Order: sequence, then structure tokens, then C-alpha cells
Amino acid sequence: MADECATASPGACRRESPHRMGYVKTIDPSGGGTSGTFGPRAGAFHIPSLDGIRAIAVLVVFVGHGYLAPAAWPGHVGVTIFFFLSGYLITTLLRREYAKTRTVSLRRFYLRRALRILPPAFLAIIVTVALGATGIVVSSTTGWGVLAEFLNYTNYYIVLFGRDGLPPESTQLWSLSVEEHYYLVVPAVLLVLFRRKLSVRAIGWILVVVASAVPVWRIYLGLTGASFDRLYVSTDTRIDSLIFGSAMALLLNPALGDRLPGGARTDWHVRRWIAPLAVVVFVAVALVPQLEFRLSIADTIQCLCLVPIFWYIIVHPHSTVGRILNHPVVQKIGALSFSIYLFHRLVLVLVDQSFITVPAVVDLVSLILTILLAQVVFVSVERPCGRLRKRLEYSLPLR
Repeated sequence: MADECATASPGACRRESPHRMGYVKTIDPSGGGTSGTFGPRAGAFHIPSLDGIRAIAVLVVFVGHGYLAPAAWPGHVGVTIFFFLSGYLITTLLRREYAKTRTVSLRRFYLRRALRILPPAFLAIIVTVALGATGIVVSSTTGWGVLAEFLNYTNYYIVLFGRDGLPPESTQLWSLSVEEHYYLVVPAVLLVLFRRKLSVRAIGWILVVVASAVPVWRIYLGLTGASFDRLYVSTDTRIDSLIFGSAMALLLNPALGDRLPGGARTDWHVRRWIAPLAVVVFVAVALVPQLEFRLSIADTIQCLCLVPIFWYIIVHPHSTVGRILNHPVVQKIGALSFSIYLFHRLVLVLVDQSFITVPAVVDLVSLILTILLAQVVFVSVERPCGRLRKRLEYSLPLR
């Protein structure tokens, strides 16, 4: 996100293709150079392939909520990918800002986050409430449920009260709550650590320790009888994916010129077998059916797999995989992924209530309509808010 549009909640930013942004060459395989990372014509900061990853993540989630997918479809891993990506991109932008200005403007950060995420999210909430109130979709909405979504504590509402009372087909907003809680805390913590003159690597390793403590906490809660929702949607049990992404942004960030130990030779190993093996392990872990495994250490293993995967796709955008991820159609889906995520469950239900009865057709029509709706939201809400965000941002002081 040329501005700080790193929401992976699925929050996508609107980017041009790498070539139109001025991205010309791959990043130095050793990680030593960032040639091509910046768009010289637009002056924008662009990281290749991330919109493609967003597209994969949101499609995994969509299929998981659709009517055709087998019960074993691991739709939940799409959220893990979104979390890791958000942590990585947010921290990359904060690290870059601190390197340039020797500070992080929390005012500007929260302004960008609020105007990027809240308008489309609030629109989605209003639409679901309205459709529920008119009886178009089945609803058990209460004022407390609506308030939970507007105030971004949907996840803990679910833990305490279940899903009844929330606006219809909007329970996926629990993941947005996790991200918002991360945004509230982690940037301020990073600023404090930066000001204490800790090195970037030292802060990165602190984050690794914190993230590694979360699965231990999950295991403890599971052993003491915590519910599925307590383990699956709570911020304190899911924030590790975001923090692992943040740690990569500080310890091993090809977009900011970090080098692999061993340089180009290590990059060769990443390309040839480490990244492919990481994909295999990631998928294998995603397909393990045991809930005890999924709710304890599965996310941790998958986040470790995402490190070489992200390295590879960022450093090698012109590889076969990179060309797929940076294809204009794939990028467009990634750029719309936030609104797709917000509205996809509602659209699936509305299409299912129509005359269409074949599950595969319901899913396909729903996907097309969701993408079209996401484009409408982008043009009518996100783009104007983006322009307002830029105007307001420059009026705020750095400190």
C-alpha cells in the first residue's frame, strides 16, 4: 500500500501493477538492495506480490464459507495469512518511517487506519443490519451485537455471548477486531522500543519471544477447558500471527534491504527447496483435522512457513509464481480483498435464497457479485476516503 494500507485483514490497498508503479527489477537476491522497490514516478513504496497473496487468502476464505467446499476445506488459514501479512506490512512501514524521520507519528498512523478500515466496515455493518431488519435475511440482531461490531470487540462478544445478536452474516468481523486491537497496541510499543535506542534486530527478537508465548498460552487455555471460540477468535490467542509478521519485518525484510545469512547462496536454497518445502508443510498443517492441533500450534508452524514464502515472492516477482501473483487480475482481486471479505458471506446467503439451487453455481455467481460489489465500495467509499486521508495526514504534525 503506497500509503499505509496494510490491513490484511484482510484490508487491501489499491495499487498499480509493479511495472506501472515503476518496479523494474527484482530485489537483490541476497537481500542487500532494494532496487525496484520504490516507484520513482509516483514516489510510492511498493512491495511486489503482496496483493497476490491477499487474493489467495480471501479466495481461501470465500471457498470455506461457500456451499461447494468439502468439510475439510481449511478456510481458516486465509485469516492466518491475512494476519501475518498485516503484521509484516504495518511494521515495514513503521520501520521505514522511523528510519526516515527518527519517529513514528501515531496520530498519522491512527488517522490512516481509521479512514482506511472503518468506512467500508461500517458500511458493511449498516447494510447487514438493514437487510436483517427488513427480513430479507434471517436475523437475531440486538443493539449490543451492533455495538460490538462498531466498537471492534466482535471477537470477545462471540466468546462471551455467542453469535446470536450480531448482525446477520457478519461474524467474520471478529478478525477485524483482532487487527484493530493489534493496531492500538503494537505501533505504540514499537515507538517506545525505538526511542529506547534498541536495535531493530533486538526489537525483532523481542517480538519473536512474545509471539512464541502465545501458543503456550493457547495450550494452557485448552488444557483448562477453554471453548473453541475462546481459542479461535480472541485477540490474546490469535495475535501471534500478526506479531510473527512484525518480527519478519524487523529481522529479515527484503523490501528494506535486509540480507540473508550467506547472501545469494542462501537465497538459492530458499528458491530451490526451502520455500517449496514451506508451502508443502503449510498445506499439510492446514489439512490436519484435529482441533487440538489446529487450536494450539498449527498457526505457529504456518507462520514460520510464511517467512521463506514471503521472502521468495518479494525477492523474485518475475519468477513463475511471482508472475502469477502479480498478474493484473490477481492483483485486482487482492486490491479488493478487504471489501470482498466484508461482504462475501452476505452475498452468498442472498444468492442462495434466489432461484439458483446448484451449489457450484451459487458459489460462482456469489464470487462474481461480491467482486463487483467490492469494486463499487472501492469507487464510492474507499477511494474518496483515501483522498481525504492523504489531505488530513499532511496537516498533522509528525509528533
